[in-house]
Amino acid sequence: MQNKQLKAWGLPTNLADQTYPRGLIMGRVVGQNHTMYKVKTAADERQAAVSGRLANLAIEAQDYPAVGDWVLLRENTASADMAIIERLLPRHSLFLRKTAGRKSTAQIVATNVDTVFICMALDENYNLNRLARYLVVAWDSGATPVVVLTKADLTNQLTQRVTQVTQMAAGAQVVTCSVTNDTWHSIVPYVRPSETVAFIGSSGVGKTTLINQLMGEQVGQTQAVRESDAHGRHTTTSRDLLQLPNGGLVIDTPGMRELSVLNGDFKTTFADI
Repeated sequence: MQNKQLKAWGLPTNLADQTYPRGLIMGRVVGQNHTMYKVKTAADERQAAVSGRLANLAIEAQDYPAVGDWVLLRENTASADMAIIERLLPRHSLFLRKTAGRKSTAQIVATNVDTVFICMALDENYNLNRLARYLVVAWDSGATPVVVLTKADLTNQLTQRVTQVTQMAAGAQVVTCSVTNDTWHSIVPYVRPSETVAFIGSSGVGKTTLINQLMGEQVGQTQAVRESDAHGRHTTTSRDLLQLPNGGLVIDTPGMRELSVLNGDFKTTFADI
């Protein structure tokens, strides 16, 4: 029964079939604020922190839980309101970015994502080099990328730009949309029940607006479009995993102003793809 309830939150068969130590509860991380986590279990949603043992064994950022992770929890005898994350379960995808600054350290954007929507606006935001970097990181994550060209109503070169993107998208599907009409429905077929999607892209390309449309309500705040550059500017500052009305799951990420390939040569990696 517990696994049936968790399957609605994307529990994969390989994890559901495993036997885990008694006293531990399985859950999925659905929110993170610094070192505190919000975990969805079969019974409820609870706050959690990593155990001292897990923290001591962690070497890199990837060794800590992130939104999208499946974890094993135990009750905290010292505080009924706070569970302890004892174990991080295997991931089927891992989305990393280089942290801002000169050091090539990694930061987890999301885990266990099935489909990554790479959003790029068809106004001044249009940049094929940036899109290529997003594609490299997306393919490397283990998730399936879908390129979403937003603000299609703000260009008079729609056919030309769609052709350019399709030619360099390395096999990824390409869709166009605008939130000024119903063309945003073009992303709906890629949002399936119990599967997890994530939206990435520069600030202001419309990621949070698209999520609000899928949710049928405003779950994230956006700022008004400026007349000078026609960019909407969102205010997402944390990561959350949300369940959509159709049963799909979505992770919204902050605008990634600096996205760099962490490992290997960019040109070689993209050529291989």
